[in-house]
Amino acid sequence: MNQDPGVPPRIDAPGSGRASLSGVARGGALNAVGAVVSAVLGFAVTLCIARGFSREAAGVFFNSTSAFLVLVAVGQLGTNVGLVYFVSRSRVREGPDMFSSYVRAAGGPVLVWNVVLGIAIFAAAPALGELIGSDRSDDVASALRVLAPFVLAAAVENLAVSASRGLGTMRPTAVLTLVARPAIQVVLVLGAVAVAGPSAAVGAWATGYVLCALAAVVWVRRLGYARPGMHPPQRVRVGRDFWAFTAPRALVTVAQIAMQRLDIVLVGALAGAAPAAVYAATTRFLVAGQLGTQSISLAAQPGFAHFLAAGDRSRAEDLYRMSTAWLVLVAWPLYLVLAIFSSTILRIFGPGYVEGAPVLVILAAALMFGAVVGVVEVVLVMAGHSGWTLVNSVSALSVMVLLDVWLIPRHGAFGASIGWGCAIVVRNALALLQVRRTLGLHPFGRASALTVAITLGGVGVPLLMCRVLLGPGLASLAVGLLVAGVCHLSATYVLRRQLHVPALLASLRRRRSA
Repeated sequence: MNQDPGVPPRIDAPGSGRASLSGVARGGALNAVGAVVSAVLGFAVTLCIARGFSREAAGVFFNSTSAFLVLVAVGQLGTNVGLVYFVSRSRVREGPDMFSSYVRAAGGPVLVWNVVLGIAIFAAAPALGELIGSDRSDDVASALRVLAPFVLAAAVENLAVSASRGLGTMRPTAVLTLVARPAIQVVLVLGAVAVAGPSAAVGAWATGYVLCALAAVVWVRRLGYARPGMHPPQRVRVGRDFWAFTAPRALVTVAQIAMQRLDIVLVGALAGAAPAAVYAATTRFLVAGQLGTQSISLAAQPGFAHFLAAGDRSRAEDLYRMSTAWLVLVAWPLYLVLAIFSSTILRIFGPGYVEGAPVLVILAAALMFGAVVGVVEVVLVMAGHSGWTLVNSVSALSVMVLLDVWLIPRHGAFGASIGWGCAIVVRNALALLQVRRTLGLHPFGRASALTVAITLGGVGVPLLMCRVLLGPGLASLAVGLLVAGVCHLSATYVLRRQLHVPALLASLRRRRSA
């Protein structure tokens, strides 16, 4: 029988539910800090490009780098999840000696594929520029040729940090992908903008992948796991099992990154470079909330893999509900600020970007729905149902593309926001229904209800009152943030035991002392 989600699980053994929650708390907290830093640094890059270039030149940068990120997702072949799944399970069932076997099974095909992909991008750059560049096709083609060699570096970085997550450490992901790479990109892009202009900004941005790939390889090699040899039949079995699970995730990964980046490309192709710049700059504010979601999802993956592999659905549901509560507590305040003060916030990019205010409102609402259903896709994948996530992601992507093609020519960035928002709702609703019907799990409980009430009452109400009474100016936003911050932190402190905040803080103290 499942425990009351409002009552912390007992601590009986190192592998107990509470121990796993502490592990997720430590990993989630580390990644959350990294996510905040990454969001700030990513915003700095966007601000630099938006303020330093014309909207048309900024649109070329955002359009080409968005296309690059979609292609990087194609290059991963789903190994970002496959390695976590198999390495985590091997630690429970087979011991640490299989670590190198799974890394080799993933690495060979991925590296070869990315070499081919980089060559293809370079050769097809003029055609791709015509397809996605609209009014700046030559500039987009030149940017894609600069970016083509860097897909291999991105693949190496992904392999290394994914393997480290399977080993149970979030540090390489947080330090390298969330902090170091964005920091390097900020420095290099600022230098390119100041010295060389738009043509060098794309290459400067991509150089961060090379440096972090090298650091990630060194880091994961120093974890010290053995590399035993395997007989050929065993290598075939490992590779077959790995790719049977991971191949569907390749399409899922592409669909997920396409949902985040393809609409920028479509806006550039169907409406022009300037609307693409507005849309890219506007959606940059949503990255912080998405990175918070990602930090908790990455930290929860090994726990779900362990509990579901052991058949312990009760503790898996405890983990699901608690991670959902933390997700709402972290992400909803940001989305409420963006929705209520959208026009005020967008003025930071310049007067031409304020027209993206409705985009923020639509997408903030959709992402709030995504947060309240929790890390539902992680649960599906760690239960072995990667094929279902493929169906969900492709269905959602189809909805987005159809709506984008219909609405972008008429409504520009606002039309793209409707397409993406509907896709977010479709993907999460389908996954939630599948988890409930097949595993009997759901994220709704006392803790998640409390976090919804805390954020709506402690953040939404004060912000909305300031917006109505004081207007949409910066002073109103500052007062609203101050009042909402005090209310949110006070309510979280009062309800800290129901939300397992002491467990979170205790785990952080143990980590520091260790």
